[in-house]
Amino acid sequence: MVRAGEPVARTAGRPAGAVLLEFEKSDGAGYLAIRRSDDSYLLRFDGSAEFEISADLGTVVSHRVTGAPDGIEDVLTTGGMLAFQLYLRGSLVLHASAVDVGSAAVAFTGHQGMGKSTMAAVLCAAGARLITDDVLRVDIDPTGHRRPAARLGATALRLRKGADTLVTDFAPGACRAEASADGRQVLQLADDADDLLPLGAVVVPFPDRSGRPLRVRRLDRKRALLVLLGFPRLPGWTNEPVVQRQFNGLAALVSQVPILTANVPWGPPFPPELSRELLHAIEINAV
Repeated sequence: MVRAGEPVARTAGRPAGAVLLEFEKSDGAGYLAIRRSDDSYLLRFDGSAEFEISADLGTVVSHRVTGAPDGIEDVLTTGGMLAFQLYLRGSLVLHASAVDVGSAAVAFTGHQGMGKSTMAAVLCAAGARLITDDVLRVDIDPTGHRRPAARLGATALRLRKGADTLVTDFAPGACRAEASADGRQVLQLADDADDLLPLGAVVVPFPDRSGRPLRVRRLDRKRALLVLLGFPRLPGWTNEPVVQRQFNGLAALVSQVPILTANVPWGPPFPPELSRELLHAIEINAV
């Protein structure tokens, strides 16, 4: 349960408690998570919002930092705060957007700006269904008998400037566009994807503006693990159990699911045949 609390003033310094997560961005902003003496948690996104989280993770109170854009706490609730919850609950978390392509899920992972949401939008405009954007929970069968499965998450795509022109590729009435508190274009899509779909492939997109055609290749397991370790949704964990669980989960993932890189001819406009060619290349490389 998440409820809105009163705005709070921006504060400097580290609050009392055991640090679980700490990260500072190149622009000086960052985030911090601590476990307090009563086992509750404080998750602070510098200059934007703070979240007070109960010891059992069941209750969250969100606070916008005074002076931050209205609604920024809502953006962070379904992004960083949700990821924080999943990490602590022991789930494997990918910094990824994922789509339902019928019999399986395809996930796109990478750093911010690499095109995860854009690639999901390209496939959704061609008929795929959105499973989640930005934060993907993957369930791993400890026995190894069942393929890792993608879990449902956000039903909206948050696109950067330029990629937001993809809204015109959707059929009339298939999505609704609105602006978010952090300046993204949000495409609200239908909530009709299947849960617990087997993960058919994880794709790392690389925008290619050279004019060359789509190129997809499969990584070997060692390289795949190293690549995925480089794309955490929340970098900066100092809590050893969380770090160990994520490593073990990724190791299990790369042993069962193809990890691909895709050099994608980048738009807008995107080639009209891109979605078909991409799915065909994924199918060939996932065998």
